[in-house]
Parts: sequence; C-alpha cells; structure tokens
Amino acid sequence: MNPLSLLNGRATAQGVVRKRVTHASSLSASNAYNINAGSGAVNNNNNKNNSNGVRAVVALGNEEKAGWIDAYFDCIRHKLTAKQCNEYRIEFERDLWRLVLEVHERTYKPSESFCFVVTRPKLREIFAASFRDRIVQHWITLRLEPLLEWRFRSQGDVSFNCRKGYGTLRAVQTAKSHIERVSERYTREAWVGKIDISSFFMSIDKEVLLRLLLPWLRENYKGDDLETLLWLTEVTVRHQPQLLCERRSSERLWEALPASKSLFNMPPNVGMPIGNITSQLLANFYLSYFDGFMLEECAWKDAGYVRFVDDAVVICHDKQFILDLRKKATMWLKKHLRLTLHKDKFYLQEVRKGVKFVGSVIKPGRLYTSNRTIGNMTNEVARAERLCKHILEEGPTTESLAALKHHVCSLNSYMGFCVHAYSYRQRRKMFRNVPNFWQCCYVKRRFTLVKIRKRYSYERYLIKKDLEEYEKSRRDLPPVGGNPARDGAKHKNRKRGRKRDRRWLGVDQRDPASGSVELQRDSRCTGDRVLPAGPDAGGDQQLP
Repeated sequence: MNPLSLLNGRATAQGVVRKRVTHASSLSASNAYNINAGSGAVNNNNNKNNSNGVRAVVALGNEEKAGWIDAYFDCIRHKLTAKQCNEYRIEFERDLWRLVLEVHERTYKPSESFCFVVTRPKLREIFAASFRDRIVQHWITLRLEPLLEWRFRSQGDVSFNCRKGYGTLRAVQTAKSHIERVSERYTREAWVGKIDISSFFMSIDKEVLLRLLLPWLRENYKGDDLETLLWLTEVTVRHQPQLLCERRSSERLWEALPASKSLFNMPPNVGMPIGNITSQLLANFYLSYFDGFMLEECAWKDAGYVRFVDDAVVICHDKQFILDLRKKATMWLKKHLRLTLHKDKFYLQEVRKGVKFVGSVIKPGRLYTSNRTIGNMTNEVARAERLCKHILEEGPTTESLAALKHHVCSLNSYMGFCVHAYSYRQRRKMFRNVPNFWQCCYVKRRFTLVKIRKRYSYERYLIKKDLEEYEKSRRDLPPVGGNPARDGAKHKNRKRGRKRDRRWLGVDQRDPASGSVELQRDSRCTGDRVLPAGPDAGGDQQLP
C-alpha cells in the first residue's frame, strides 16, 4: 500500500492517522472516547464506563473519524483567540462525537446563526454560523476543494476567488497579461469590457445549484463517504439561516440596506448567506458554467477573460464583439442560471486609458491603487491617530491597546495590497500629519509595515498587569512562621560550608574537562556527599 493516501482531500500519512485515531482493539460497543485537544488523539483509557464520548461512533471507520478530527482542527486553526471557538473547545470532547452521531443517523440540523451588517467597503449582510456548523462546513470543504480546484484548472484558471494563490493580486496580474497579449504591448488597439452580476449571492437559485452540483459530485468524488457528502451538502445548501438567527446590528443599518441585498427579502429557495465558507465555494462552482460559456465565445476572437467573484472582464481588439457578447451573456445567465447582469455597472474602455479591476488601475507599463482603496486606508490612518491621541491623554487600557492592535493589522492589510502598485508617495503622504500616531507606532521598510512601540504593546501590557496582580497577591499573603534573621544566617553558613567542601576536595578530584563537581544530599547524614565528575572517579567520599 502506498504510504501516502489522499484522505479528505489531503495527502495524509497512515502513521499520522493511526496516531490520531484510537486503535482497533478498543473499538468495542461498550467503550467511550476522549479526545486530546493538543494532539487529536482519541482514546478510552480502557474505561468501559467512561461517559465523555458517544459510544455509537464505534460503528464508524478509522478514516471517517479521522476526517471529522481533521475538520475540527481545520476549523479552529487561526481562531484560537476567538470567543466562540474557546467556548466550543471546552465541551468539544462530548459535542464533536455527538455531531458525528447526528450526521451518521441523518438527524443533523444547522443551528442558530448570528447576523450583522458591515459598512465597509459598502453595506453588506453577513451571516456567521455556529461553531459546530462551521465544523460541518469545513468537513464539506476538505472534500470539495480538491475537486473544484481540478475543475478550475481544467478551465484555464480564469476564476479568482476563495482559492489559495488566486486572490486579487493574481487576478490583476492575469488581466494585465491578457491586456498586453491582446494589444501586443499596447501597440495595437484593444478594448476591455467589464460586467457585473446584480446581487449575485442573493440571486443564486438553490434548485439549479443542486441540480448541477449533486450529479457532478456523484460522478467525480471517489471517497467511501460519498452518500454522507451528498446529504450534508444538500442540507447545507437548503438551510435558510434567516429563519433562525440573532441580529447583532441596529435596525437603522438594515433599513439602509437595499432590499435586493438581504436574505430576509428573498424567496425560500433563492440566496446563499455571505459569510459561510461553503457559500463562497459553491458560488464559484455555480459560475464555473458561465466561465465555460464565456471561454467558448472568446475563443473565436482570441480574447482574454478573467473573473473575480461576480466581476468579469473581457479583453478584445474588436469593440463590437464585446457589446454583442454582453447581450449573449445576459440571455445565457437568465436561461441557465437565473441570474441577471447589472444594467448600470457596465464598463467599456480602451486599454491605453486604464482599466479598473478589483481595487487596482492597470495602465501601460504601471499599476496604480484605486482611489477608493487609498481613501479607505487614509480613513484608517485617521482613526488610528484619534485612538493614539486618546491613549496618550487618558493612558493605556486593555480595550484601547486591543483596538490599536486591530487598527495596525488593518493598516498592514492595506499596505500589503498597495506595495504591489505605484503608491509609495501616497503611502508616505498619509502618515505626514499624525504626530500622536508616531508616538505609539512606527513604520518600517519604506512605508510597507506598521509596528506598535513596545511600551504600547497589547501583549506586554497584559503580562505587566498579570505580574502586578501576582506581586499584589504575594504582598497580601499572611507571613509564614520563622525568624528571617536566623534563616539568613543559615543560608550564609550553608554557602561557607560549600566553599569549605570545594577547598577540601582539592584540584586532583575535579573534572579535568570542566573542573566541576557534583554535589548530592545524603539522606544518611547531615553533610554533603561529593561525586567526582571525572570518568575514573571512585566511590563516594564522605565529608568530615
């Protein structure tokens, strides 16, 4: 057997799986299981009366149990400081196997979600699933990602969203390479057309998605848990989180949100919640059929095509071809996917005049950051300046330093996006008139990285507070019996005795390599027993 096998979409060593799953000798119906949160080991400690797990999971195979443990650890990765994650980790030894049992018996139902509205870069409704539902979504994702990646690569990697290594920067670079190829490095006339799908996530038809997805999975997925994957995928797609959710934003934000941007205004079988990892993956799969149509049409004119979520660009030397293709795309989307193109968000421009795409502006021989991104970064610097002024005036607190750390992380995110474009002067100009910011933070590497000064570090502040509380608790303790003067005299006499012992040993009985001796307390007398450290040392020598 091959030492590496593809389990749950990953190359996993068999030895690692055996370490993370209980041995076959303990797979009896009378045993229950514990999970080690650090290593993922599953065991029952030979205790048949153990009640820390669900005993019915012994009916599952080792690979299936390993798949759920992988999903759990994939879910908590990079979230160990989140409140909801830590609350679940307290009870995960019981609830994880209870969740596995519910899936095995086909009784699992998604629980309550949290719903809120974000304001940047624009108003958008977000749903956050409960943590146990996220484990299910990661279990599905670990099996779907390899298949979807194979599908996207077979289409020529024209889709850039929710893929490792295929983010906004890669999308801009691909669009730039298509522009240079079609225009022959800006020596030939070429046009770019950008289209946008109207309310994409809120317009996905679940019935159409399942009609496309389930047969495709049955044909391409070769795992033993195919039926479980099909059932869980259908349950997740058909789930309507708007019926069971807790709203955590003010009603004013929902009133300002357009009706077409909210799941609460959609029919039962229409719309996917933004915020779930499965929604992003399946939305990308949904539009992969549109990618196939566009690639067939663009092949006739040797045109370039790139898509990022619901934004797509077509680069061609024939302007009329782009106008005709937009009409064909409108009809195809309405007929096959029940989607519509936005009437107002259509962009047609000659490539020499610049192409705006996913936060960047592509121009001949150079790349700029869009004005909206620069404006958002400028606002973030202003917010950090106000917070630094508050810290300097009122003094640092746990809340203010945590907020400062959040602002710095946001600024570094903008920095990471801007450094790939011609934006040095803009970045330098942002930090020109922020005196309070410079007292709390500093910028490294030619305005590419923002760092917090040590005295305003959130982690150092927490350590300092813990040490202060510890010292205070020690001062508040009642005095321990004993005479401090007498104890100090004993300590001095003990030091004198050790010096006398070393003088008594002499040079010959020291280790010639290090010149050290090893002292051990002898339980038979009050003196010290000396063991020479050399290799030819004899027996014990009792001190007089």
